[in-house]
Amino acid sequence: MSTTDRDLDWLLENLREKTPGTRHVLVLTRDGLKMCFTTGLDQDKADQLAALAAGIQSLSLSASAEFGDGIGAGQAMVEFAGGLLLIVPAGEGAHLAVVADEDAEVGLVGHNMNELVEQIGVYLSAAPRHPESGGDHT
Repeated sequence: MSTTDRDLDWLLENLREKTPGTRHVLVLTRDGLKMCFTTGLDQDKADQLAALAAGIQSLSLSASAEFGDGIGAGQAMVEFAGGLLLIVPAGEGAHLAVVADEDAEVGLVGHNMNELVEQIGVYLSAAPRHPESGGDHT
């Protein structure tokens, strides 16, 4: 985790604390790697949430391409027994995901997520990963 990611932890904690019903907040790369997350998640759960959120965003992008305007994925929400998962784009190549209680006020959660992204979206970006070249790494 980079210094920037650790610096963002307090902002994610602030979102969680100021938004009733929010359990977990996580920033992930487009390809499903966790960047930073709130203290309620351990490393394994953060990895699992990042993978789930990336998959949902990928499905959203596919739906946009096939049935929408094809511009890109917007916000996504999944309701499951006992909770909600909300995901919004958060800068180039990154997403912000929130797990909330099933009775959380979705409008408020979404508003606070988008407000955070507007304020610090430039820091919530993930450059594309490039495969290692096959050459000498000296």
